[in-house]
Amino acid sequence: MEKIDGRKVSQETLGYLRNRCVALRKQGKQNSEIARLLGLAPQTTSRWWRIYQQEGKKALEPKKVGRPKGSKKALTPEQEKHVISLLVDKNPKELKFKFALWTRESVKALIDREFEMNMPISTVGHYLKEWQFTAKKPIKRAYERNDAKAKAWIEEEYPKIKEQAKKEKAAIWWADETSCVSLPHNLKGYAPKGKKPLLAHTAKKFRINMISAITHTGKSMFTLYDEAIDTDRFLDFLQRVIDSSDKKVYMILDNLRVHHAKAVKAWVQKHKEQIALFYLPAYSPDLNPDEYLNQDYKQSANRNEVPTTKKQLEKNTRAYMENLADNPQKVKNFFQAEAVRYAA
Repeated sequence: MEKIDGRKVSQETLGYLRNRCVALRKQGKQNSEIARLLGLAPQTTSRWWRIYQQEGKKALEPKKVGRPKGSKKALTPEQEKHVISLLVDKNPKELKFKFALWTRESVKALIDREFEMNMPISTVGHYLKEWQFTAKKPIKRAYERNDAKAKAWIEEEYPKIKEQAKKEKAAIWWADETSCVSLPHNLKGYAPKGKKPLLAHTAKKFRINMISAITHTGKSMFTLYDEAIDTDRFLDFLQRVIDSSDKKVYMILDNLRVHHAKAVKAWVQKHKEQIALFYLPAYSPDLNPDEYLNQDYKQSANRNEVPTTKKQLEKNTRAYMENLADNPQKVKNFFQAEAVRYAA
């Protein structure tokens, strides 16, 4: 019988053979017979029995093989900690790199600059996986945004607005405009592996515009219009919100030019007992809960029936918004996005 070479079998197999050797020896079998039964050299089975007698069963358990975890790694633990802190706290632009996001290529460049180490791109990928970094769709943010003002809005300005609304027993509304287009965003469909699904749609492009407003209690309103929003359309919408509310309206808006028009300011002054306007920091759409309504609309309103006419687009949009009016919990859920949880 050909003898087993212990160097060529797994640690699990070796562990099994060692345990069988000990068990057979305890049954009274001779070492030579055990070696023959297991296909091993007598010297091996004799050594295992001796180790068992001297050190116990634990000494025969399978040993971990291969390079110990963390040994011969390119980066020291301190270097790893330094790189991770930069990836979490900074973006590439802040560190004077040309890259827009942290990718394997930009992390490789960072490691090279910090430690003069030309690390293989595959090794960079292994490190990112070990650090539990995964590729994600980025949150888009304008360069012009002032993060200090955004922070002040969340921590100082909005709490004051909220407190004042409480004193006046006013309802806080959040409004935003969007364009509803003929071809849905981010559509996906199933198809056999290696093939892509075919989406049939009209080559004609058409759109309608919408202004909507929501509250953290689940209320919603909207208006559709063909042309770009102007002062008259905006004021008509504000009047509709006032008429629908039994409380004073605190309307929070972005900085679209029409929102700051002189005619708007004059109208608000005239209706100051019924409404007050407040403005988000510039270039901060992510701080407006109504922005998440717009995102959901674009992903789902035309998903099942791609519109082929403007009339159908309007029908789909109205159906989405009317369904939202009957589903206040969904409206409340827009306030659960991390960036707008402060407004919930």
